[in-house]
Amino acid sequence: MYTKIVVPVDTSPESMNAASHAVRLADAVGASVHALYVARPPVDTDDDGERSQSRSERAFADVAERAEERGVDIETSILVGDPAASIADFANTHRADLIVMGTHGREGVDRLVNGSVAERVGRLASVPVTTIRLRDGEQSVRSPLDAQRIAREKLRHAGHDDAVIEAPSQQRSAWVVHAADDRGEYNVHINSASGQAKLVQVG
Repeated sequence: MYTKIVVPVDTSPESMNAASHAVRLADAVGASVHALYVARPPVDTDDDGERSQSRSERAFADVAERAEERGVDIETSILVGDPAASIADFANTHRADLIVMGTHGREGVDRLVNGSVAERVGRLASVPVTTIRLRDGEQSVRSPLDAQRIAREKLRHAGHDDAVIEAPSQQRSAWVVHAADDRGEYNVHINSASGQAKLVQVG
């Protein structure tokens, strides 16, 4: 049936949802997973390169943890180019059996999970494409791992790269992640449905 499943990833809840689906499917049919991170050119400064590498490492780490839990073999690749064309070309060249992509119907989400990208991949790829849509109202932050990833990203954007985070606590409709560095203590409140995060200094 399937021996190689390609899944494009970034750090969005939508793509991680697709990655989880790809890993579960691979486990069920005995396939391997190849995770792709696509950086849009030009990546011509040290800062651009470092940011892309940091994001890809976080995305790959999340997928690898999911794969390890199920004993699924995983490979990773970083591509530079137009997302849709790069994903389709890779799948065609490497003889993938299936592409699994996360998507969301709303505007303004990450470029990789925008529905138009998935549609273009479907037109360009010679292999089937399955889109996993994160429906409105569906809980996008499903695990402590997801909450920690979002909290790290929020703290990094606020200049708290070295903050030490604690295990997330789950409330009715949100996750709360406590963190601290040499400048203070913080709570990151994460909406379970949307993945939106708010940073509050508490000490």
